[in-house]
Amino acid sequence: MKKKLSDMKPGEKGRIVEIDSSIRASVAGMGIRTGEELKVAAEQPIGGPVVIVVRGRETSLGKGLARSIIVECEK
Repeated sequence: MKKKLSDMKPGEKGRIVEIDSSIRASVAGMGIRTGEELKVAAEQPIGGPVVIVVRGRETSLGKGLARSIIVECEK
């Protein structure tokens, strides 16, 4: 099932299948690229950032960026 990264819950895993072209270059340096596997580590309250683990590294993304990333979630 495909979901926006912003809609995923802590503990969910998946593979990035689409990144909006307007943010692709800015998130590539964080290891966030199409085809990469990720896990949502935490979600901060009140619209705060989403904490994810990609390639063994933890990083945070604001909700706006997370809405622009589509993930194929594991079942």
